[in-house]
Amino acid sequence: MMDPATVISLLLILCTAFFFAPLGLGGGVLFVPIFLYIMKWDMQLSIVSSLILVLMVSFGSRNAHSKGGYAVMDVGKSAIPYAIVGAVGGTIIGFFLVEYVGDFTIKIAAVSLLVWVIMGTFRQLAEESDGNAAEAIEPKVIDPNVMKKYRGMCMASGVTSGLLGIGGGMLFVTFHRSLFSWKLHYAAGTSYVIETWMVPVGITSHLLIAQSGSNLVSAISGFWIIITLLLVYASAWIGARAAIKMVPQQVLAYPFLLALLASLARYSWDILEISGLI
Repeated sequence: MMDPATVISLLLILCTAFFFAPLGLGGGVLFVPIFLYIMKWDMQLSIVSSLILVLMVSFGSRNAHSKGGYAVMDVGKSAIPYAIVGAVGGTIIGFFLVEYVGDFTIKIAAVSLLVWVIMGTFRQLAEESDGNAAEAIEPKVIDPNVMKKYRGMCMASGVTSGLLGIGGGMLFVTFHRSLFSWKLHYAAGTSYVIETWMVPVGITSHLLIAQSGSNLVSAISGFWIIITLLLVYASAWIGARAAIKMVPQQVLAYPFLLALLASLARYSWDILEISGLI
């Protein structure tokens, strides 16, 4: 029998997978707070557990987008090596920050990223409501100089992934839309091409560098972790397929924003407490 905290966490995890999968996001920005504040796990364990769930969301949503023809494989594959290098570097940076400075540094980085994404999402929604948004296009041949810039940005996204325990989808999707002006489904599908290769490297790096494997095994029952992973995969696949067929992307943006604002508020509260301001 699962305790109430575990039940609540599981429901939140499945909802996150369902709503984030159509947007090209792995859900790590919410998975980490769920583990930190509801399950009461430490930062290192929360990060590696988040990445494992992000991987299942990525697989589920990638399969849904690929089936619909919305994954631009050539572009995604070209970014994978750079994202992987970044993920390993971010893991190393995160480990030393937590060990020798404190996990509040990770929370400050998370707050900075959340503020950036929330502002960008509000700006995009405002432009769409005013009719001033840039016209989205189908994927086409990309200038080599743009691709060079894109790969560097993907490496930075990998660093963010390893550091914060997220899949980096919010950054990949942003780059795909801002650099290439792709429609959201193509931006999301290609994001998952990168994440399904990058995130396993991040997980392995955390297990080796932070040596959190024993804590992970003791924290999670083998039976329940298998069931949870399958449910997360199914929730992501269903969410992505449903959105591709019938749900306007603007509708999904609002629960996404509410979730980000809730995470921002919780991290900010911790930082204020640590700073002695409250």
